[in-house]
Amino acid sequence: TRTENEGTTTKGIRSIMAKIVQSLTRASDEYRSDVAHSLVRDLDAVLEKLNTTFQEELKQEIEARSFFLD
Repeated sequence: TRTENEGTTTKGIRSIMAKIVQSLTRASDEYRSDVAHSLVRDLDAVLEKLNTTFQEELKQEIEARSFFLD
């Protein structure tokens, strides 16, 4: 599991996107509660990573703007 930042430039605007790498549990042929719980846990981990990464990037952007405007 890892998070990477990639920067792209479009019309002079730099965009930073998080790249989330997470393995998801595969569904079994028949319903099994332990597999369903594992999949939910894996999806929760993806959501947590996305939220954490977004908050960190937002903080960095605010700090950068503040540095150049002050």
